[in-house]
Amino acid sequence: MRQLVLILISAALLTCAANTLAATPSQHSAIVATATTPSAQVEKSRRATPEGQTGKTLAAERKKRPTSSAYTRWKRHLPYWPRKGVMLAELLAYIIIGVLIGQALEVSGCVRWLSVLTLPLTGLGRLSREAGPAFLMAFQSGAVANSMLASHRDTGQISNRELYTSIYVVSALSLFAHLPTFIVPIGLAFGWEATAALFGVRVVAIIAQIVVTLLVSRLIVLRLGIGEQHEVRVVDETDAYQPRHRKRGTFWATVWKRSRFTLTRLIVYLIPTFVVMAGLEYYGAFAWLAQEMPGLFTFDFLPVQSLVVIPAQALSLYNGAIAAANFIDSGAITTQQAVIIILFGSMVTAPLRTLRHALPTYVAILGPRPGLIMAVSAQVLRMMFLLVCTLGLMSFWS
Repeated sequence: MRQLVLILISAALLTCAANTLAATPSQHSAIVATATTPSAQVEKSRRATPEGQTGKTLAAERKKRPTSSAYTRWKRHLPYWPRKGVMLAELLAYIIIGVLIGQALEVSGCVRWLSVLTLPLTGLGRLSREAGPAFLMAFQSGAVANSMLASHRDTGQISNRELYTSIYVVSALSLFAHLPTFIVPIGLAFGWEATAALFGVRVVAIIAQIVVTLLVSRLIVLRLGIGEQHEVRVVDETDAYQPRHRKRGTFWATVWKRSRFTLTRLIVYLIPTFVVMAGLEYYGAFAWLAQEMPGLFTFDFLPVQSLVVIPAQALSLYNGAIAAANFIDSGAITTQQAVIIILFGSMVTAPLRTLRHALPTYVAILGPRPGLIMAVSAQVLRMMFLLVCTLGLMSFWS
């Protein structure tokens, strides 16, 4: 019981740290925009200014959001590379906490209690119960959840099939964390009916992606026997924690012994990958991609105003929504057309922002080649399901 209390306290501290220290994707965009880098200059030039009542309402609601913490403001005003150093330290802290919590839950036997909450998911995909706590953590931090899964794979508690399937599920579940942030301001600007359609499509797409991923893993991959081998990379049976014969310090010593291999491998891969991604961002590679990608995906069936809204959305969802609101106020497009444009814009712009922040974690957990494949394929899956649901909405409105 004492171990369970300590683990729950650690999880609570992690939640508080995530709310205080970690920036959301929209905050990351704001941080980048204030930096004096080539990337920041490109993004600043693409900011949309509200011109009509709808856009001004959206901008006013955004200002009502809680202000950032003193720590976030301090970090935002750091020079580029020191700020990236702080962000790397934060990511390392989350990964270390994720691995330690994952093993602490397993060693203490708490997994069987927490896994009850995720039985519908683990049962549908025929996954081990050890994957359950990671699904719960995905709503708070995808990096922590994936780190927990990596530690379970390295100790032989889940197979490669279960690891890859669970990472796809975590990728989808983590999308839920950011949806509530945008509902109220966009609802007040666009109207609640249009907003219900916008976020309803995204929720249905996420749920469909999770269900199909689990069913494919269970009905096809499992039957073919792909990735079912368990790779025990850490310790032998002597590392099992025996609560009836525990000694002082035995519990955390066992947790550390089971975690150190995973932590070493994650750190070795994470640091160079993060540095490379930061360098690409500093020299404007991601800003260039964000500017060029919308031009590669032109949708002839959308209003011509989409050529303005989607590039603006490459900076942030708010920026794209303000650009769409300006066209609504001028009568160039309807609210329904704006919703459809924003949904198609999400397919083009959101995966790039996600890859920029998530790729170092994927590479650290899976290695360079499988990590890159998993990161890209997770975004492709997201785009496919969102496309299908958006086409369904278009058919319903036509």
